[in-house]
Amino acid sequence: MSTVSDSVQQTSGAIEARNECADWQALLECIPYAQHLGLEAQPETEGALVHLPCREALIGNFMLPALHGGVIAALIELTARVAAQHRDNNKRCPRILDSHINYLRPAKARSTFAGAEIVRQGRRTSLIEVVCWQGERAAPIANGRVQLLLPIMAAKKADLNK
Repeated sequence: MSTVSDSVQQTSGAIEARNECADWQALLECIPYAQHLGLEAQPETEGALVHLPCREALIGNFMLPALHGGVIAALIELTARVAAQHRDNNKRCPRILDSHINYLRPAKARSTFAGAEIVRQGRRTSLIEVVCWQGERAAPIANGRVQLLLPIMAAKKADLNK
């Protein structure tokens, strides 16, 4: 039996997911390579995920056909950057310090999705885990860990030097 408060919570959760998705999309639109790849933010029950629509220009192996490994790596790194930047209250633009990509199976020429989980976000660095899949989330095609540097704001630097 459903109560009124349950439906209100579900509605507010859906609104929050749409708002977070809109924030992610705005961040993606600020990155030229994300625009080139055609990345789109999509709402998910626990935040947002990034969708990479398949295009012929993204295929690296026409014999399979399969997406280029660099496209998958870019999807992982861009998803991590957007997740970290969305979580950061100052909306600083993070820079990649290190990334480890694991290619688990061929990425067929079809839509690909990426979801990010923030392992740790501190004042200066952030560690993000990203999983990519096609079709079923339980059968990932690639995953990666990305460590990002969150730059100190210039105004805060000036205060520290005083």
